[in-house]
Parts: sequence; structure tokens; C-alpha cells
Amino acid sequence: MKVARWLIGIAGGVLLAMWLFVVFGSRTPVLREALLAALRDKLDADVELQSFEADIFPVVRITGDGLRLRLRDQRERRPLIEIAHFEVQSGIRGLLQRPRRFKSVTLDGLKITIPPRSGHDRESGNAAAAETTDGPIVIDQVIAHNAELLLIPKRVDKEPKRFDIYDLRLESVGFNRSMPYNATLTNPVPKGLIVASGSFGPWRATEPGDTPLKGRYAFKNADLNTIKGIAGTLSSEGEFSGKLAEIDVRGKTSTPNFSIDVGGRPVPLQTEFHAVVDGTDGDTYLKRVDAKFLDTPLTATGAITGQPGVKGRTIKVDVRMENGKIDDVLRMAVKSPNPVMNGALALETSLLIPPGPSKVADRLQLNGRFAIQEGRFTDPAVHTKLVTLSRLSQGKDADDASGRMLTGMRGEFSLENGLVTFKALTFEVPGADVDLAGDYGLRSEQLNFAGTLSMQATISEAAGGGVKGVLLKAVDPLFKKPGHGAVVPIKIHGTRAKPEFGLDARRIW
Repeated sequence: MKVARWLIGIAGGVLLAMWLFVVFGSRTPVLREALLAALRDKLDADVELQSFEADIFPVVRITGDGLRLRLRDQRERRPLIEIAHFEVQSGIRGLLQRPRRFKSVTLDGLKITIPPRSGHDRESGNAAAAETTDGPIVIDQVIAHNAELLLIPKRVDKEPKRFDIYDLRLESVGFNRSMPYNATLTNPVPKGLIVASGSFGPWRATEPGDTPLKGRYAFKNADLNTIKGIAGTLSSEGEFSGKLAEIDVRGKTSTPNFSIDVGGRPVPLQTEFHAVVDGTDGDTYLKRVDAKFLDTPLTATGAITGQPGVKGRTIKVDVRMENGKIDDVLRMAVKSPNPVMNGALALETSLLIPPGPSKVADRLQLNGRFAIQEGRFTDPAVHTKLVTLSRLSQGKDADDASGRMLTGMRGEFSLENGLVTFKALTFEVPGADVDLAGDYGLRSEQLNFAGTLSMQATISEAAGGGVKGVLLKAVDPLFKKPGHGAVVPIKIHGTRAKPEFGLDARRIW
């Protein structure tokens, strides 16, 4: 009986091998056409294949070269998917199952080109139904090395966004299912390595941008020097979900050495953000960004988008700072070993960075207002001048104690082409109010302001009494204004390091 079972087993094995040889060994053209038909049907695509071979010993092995898939209504000249060479492996048992199951597929020279959305909405129920239906083929694992992903923007004049994918692994791959994945790829700007894992699919053949995806990412050691005008090393991690054309991203970033090219020392910068990214063209909409550098927090909302006919992207953001520190801002924005002033800062501004080849600092545009409370100038030269101004404005002698020299400052400002223009700048010291308008060069550090000094004392009182004070009583009426002892036209010029304060004689008469 045992011999009989052996003979039956051997005979069965021989018959199965003969059947597989007939099916796979002699019907390679039929298998080729079956593969092409499945791809055409499930991906709604036109398919080209240069070469195809199938072997069954010692394992089932299928190879091919020059596979190209193009969506039937696709306007983009590049194929949706290009594969230079592929190899499929399976066991005998997997081929006899329904759906047919393959152990692995290895892809060389994979290029994926995602076209922009057509704008044709699909019912969400279609995607949900697709997730519950298996296609005719399931692959345990798909592996691709040194692949390339191109995202084609909606605007025909814009260059595609390219990602080099060093390693991509998909599990439980099928036409109509969500597929777990692990990927390692490079981000072009800022340049750095992204490691991501999650799930992708099911594939939406008629509208690739509607393909669902979710997962987590880690972005390590991104080089901000690849963005002209700023520097630092950024790391970020977070999670994302949604569909390829509308990815909801939440995460954190850390840049321990963030700096701008017109600024002073690098400062640590951390952010938490919520954004929506159009994965088909890279446009990003910032729902909220909570940032902190040194001891200064701020919030921002806005968008990073492309413009028709223009290379690059436009950054447009609204920034709000309620409990900031002016010395933190000066450390980052002004070339100086120590900030010239400290104090509490509140700020609101719109921020615009148009695209272009020049550095960020040269393209940066601001328009807003600010207020500084209990400001104190740390620069000895500036402090001495303000002490003198305060004493004179109160009619005090030069040797009288000045007390704490606290300054309140507020104003409206704009920045363009590296020049800060103050439409209205006011600050107070004990005994005096100063109203100014003018500009300051971020690169040249040149001051150019004109305005008025309103004092508690009259001109003669500010002179300190004596013969000089008596002689100046004659001009007191000339500078007298209601509610003030004297209002004097002044100017401030020179450089940040050596400011010069003086009477603007041209505006006296």
C-alpha cells in the first residue's frame, strides 16, 4: 500500500508538472496577453511591453522589459508608469489560488509620473467599495530600488517636482486594495532624506490624485542652505492622511541653527504645524503654524503656491506675535554680537516672498505694525544719548539721576529690497515723546529718520538755566505747542553702530 501511495504521488506530481509546463512553458504569448489585459482593465491604461518570458523550474519566474502604462485620457506626454525591467516569482500553489498570489515582484528603473487632477469628482463610495474587492492578482511584496517619482503641476509652464526614491517596499499588493508600504526618498528643496511608512490605495485609475494614502514620516538633516538666503539643519516628523491631491499633514520641526543671511547669530527654531498639501503639484496651505525661536513664540497661517508663467513658488503668510522679545528678533535679524535693545514685543505682519533667483532676504516683503513695552537700550552710546535727552526734556541738570531708562516704542513698517521703511514710529523716554518716519537698511545698517521731539520742558528749561537759559526764553514761543513744553524738529542718521541725533534746522522756520 505504501508503494502504491508513492507511485500515485509521483504520478500526480509528474502530471502536475506536465500541466504547468503546458500552461506556462508553452503559452508564454498567452500569459503576456493576460498580463497586458489585466493592466489595461484595472488601471484603465494603454500598455506597452517590449519583452516577456516565463519559466516554471525550479520556481515560477516571469521577467519582462520596457513596460509602459499610459492613462487612456492622459494629456501628459510621459507615461504614468515606466519599468525598465521586472521579475516576478511565485510558488506553484500561489498560481492555483484565486486570486493568483505571487511571492515577490522586483522592479528596476521604475518611474512614476502623477498627472494633475482633471477636476472630475469621483463619488467617495466607489473608493470604499474598491477596498473590499480583491482583484485577480495579489503580490506579497513589491520591491523597487532607485525609483523616481514626478509630480506634474496643473500649470503647464511649471517644472515637475522630482523625488528620488532609494528604496520602496509595498506589501499585499493588489489592484483594488489598500497596500502597506515603506519608502526612503529625497526631498529636493530643502534637500534631505525622508523615511515614510503607511498605506497607499486602492488605486484610482481614472483620477490618480484621488488615490487614498496615510502614514508617518521622518525628515532628517535637511539642508536649508539649498534655499538661498537662509541656513540651518532641519529635522521634522509627523503624520499624514487623505488623498494624493489633498494630503492633510501634521507634524513638528526642529532647526537648532536657523539663520538668515542678513542676520547675526544662528538661533534654535521649533515649530508645530498643520498643513494641506496638493501632492500632484506641491502647493501647500498652512492651516496653522506655531513656532518658537529662543524665547519668542509666534503663529502663522498662509500658503505656498505656484503662479502661472513663473518659475518657483510664492510664500504668502500672516504672522502674529503676542508675547515676543525684541532682543530675540534682533539676534536673528541684525549683525551684532549683542542685541542693541531688549523688551517685550508684539507684532502683526503680512509676509510675502515672491519666486526668483535672488536670496530670500532680498525678496522678503513685510507690511505690519509692532509695539515694544519696557524697552531698554543695551548699547552704551545709545543709552547715554537717551539719558541726556530725558534729562534735557525734563529740564534737569546733567548730574541728576536718570532712573531706569525704559522706552515704549510702536510703529507701522514695511520691508522691501532689504530696506525697512517706518511710516509712523513713536517712542517715549521719561520727559519726552519722539515721532519719526524714515528707513533703515538691513545690509548697509544706515539710518535715515526725521521727525519731532516733544518735551515736558521748554527750550530755555532744557538749556539748564543760567545765562543760556535766559537768552533762550525768547525762542520758547517758537517751539511751544499745546500740552507740551517744546516740540522740536529732529533727525537721526548715521549707522546702527554710530547713530547721530540732531536738530533738523531746515524745518524750524
